[in-house]
Amino acid sequence: MLSLTATQLPRFMACNGSRLMGGSPPFDQDDSVTEEGNAAHWLIEQVFTGQFTAEELIDRKAPNGVYITAEMVEHCEEYLIDTQGVGVTEVDTSYSGPPCYEIRGRADHIRHNQNRLYVSDFKYGWKIVEPENNWTLISHAIGFLSRNAITISDIHLRIYQPRPFHPDGSARQWIISYDELMQYWQTLRTALENPSDHVVSSPHCYKCPSLSQCPAAQIASMNAVDVAHKAFDSEIDNERLSWMLDNLKRAQDVLKQSLDAYEDVALHRLKAGQTIPEYTAQSGLGKTRWKDGVDGNLMLALTGVNVTAPKMITPNQAKEAGVPEDIVKAYTERPSTGFKLVRQSVSKKAEKLFGEKML
Repeated sequence: MLSLTATQLPRFMACNGSRLMGGSPPFDQDDSVTEEGNAAHWLIEQVFTGQFTAEELIDRKAPNGVYITAEMVEHCEEYLIDTQGVGVTEVDTSYSGPPCYEIRGRADHIRHNQNRLYVSDFKYGWKIVEPENNWTLISHAIGFLSRNAITISDIHLRIYQPRPFHPDGSARQWIISYDELMQYWQTLRTALENPSDHVVSSPHCYKCPSLSQCPAAQIASMNAVDVAHKAFDSEIDNERLSWMLDNLKRAQDVLKQSLDAYEDVALHRLKAGQTIPEYTAQSGLGKTRWKDGVDGNLMLALTGVNVTAPKMITPNQAKEAGVPEDIVKAYTERPSTGFKLVRQSVSKKAEKLFGEKML
């Protein structure tokens, strides 16, 4: 049986074959944005159920350890105003078509009145998500209707995305009729019951765990290199200019997605002790900062230099003010920013080590 979540449907509908690729998730994945989103959803649930006001949650810690900030409350404000007190949150929209498929879904918010269905999805990430042709929202609507005997004339599919700029604002919606929803349902059901084995590159590749193994993505990356090296034509007409901008932006996305995936694999192998010709892993360091517990009084006692004017100045500013460099070095640190992949020519490395050029 084909088993998917509603959030996986956009990639599946763009590339049926992705289900066959297996996949390996990023080895050193940065989950900070995901955890911020989980904290924001917890905030919304607490306010929606009347347990707290949004302001009461500021500086409180969500269950995942992320602190609720005033900025996060501000980001959730429009969504809370539109949804608070009406409808239900965290709605189960799962459905199945035994023995072929099952779709597991949970919608952020759903309400219906006057023959209208409203399905809302709150997105706290930075990558733009649109409501149009959004298979996750479509699936939530299908699942909700299949589980409830209600009459609907039209469906309002909404995305709330407060962080990235969008010319249409942070709240966007797409309205379709019940008949149009049924047409989408037929398209979705056909794909679920008879999925293709073809892999197709698309903007959905960026979250695919099989990106580094996918032949379609590999070919698309090489094609993107060719597109990116076309000569610039200053006399290009506006229609072709628009076409070229669209294609170059897509080529840029394809290369970025592929590069991130392959760098992740390379770093993992290098840290495991494998050798990749011409490449090495280097530990990145952040800006120099004072160690925990170091304050102006300590520096004043050690050096006689006041480094709080009006607040603790940076280590570099302290050196300029007369604090000896060895004192600054002893009481500062540079936090690790993780490993980065660096291409290093074998001949240049040898030249650096032995002081002569390799022939």
